[in-house]
Amino acid sequence: MKLSPSLMRLLKFVHIILASAWLASAMILVFFFVAVIPGASRTDLHGILIALKAIDDCVIIPAANGMLISGAVYGLATHWGWFRHGWVAVKWAITLYGILFGTFFLGPRVNRLPVLSAAAPFDTPLPAEFAVDLAFLQIWGVVQLATLLAAYLLSVYRWKMRGLDRRNSGGKAAHLRGGSL
Repeated sequence: MKLSPSLMRLLKFVHIILASAWLASAMILVFFFVAVIPGASRTDLHGILIALKAIDDCVIIPAANGMLISGAVYGLATHWGWFRHGWVAVKWAITLYGILFGTFFLGPRVNRLPVLSAAAPFDTPLPAEFAVDLAFLQIWGVVQLATLLAAYLLSVYRWKMRGLDRRNSGGKAAHLRGGSL
């Protein structure tokens, strides 16, 4: 598959915008889960949680899936490929991890927090499940954010990865010919 230079620039632009939207939204969610929600009043809490759910549903999910699609097209249309370079393969792993972990572990908790806060009367404490879900999101949201930042670093520095980088190796892994990181 070959794209014209103008389409390649557009694809790169879209890919970067989607990655940036995912990263920025993840930063917002982590900031709120760690720094804002623990001190929020009960009257503000439900509105904050609804807003965070909207960011997850309307920005993170479309951006992550759009980035996966644009990355697949980018891999088909360029010399970068999907697994030719180690840093690209690691970015694929990070992206798939982010989407799968977000879908099956983080997302359900983000969706459950507003429901739990709405179900608890204002004059009673929040249910124990709320605290458990919030703690999970505080810890694993930071981990998710760190992996997204790692993907950004890989894009900027494009490290050679021993055993995965096949650039200028004639099909042999760099470490087999004495290459270094």
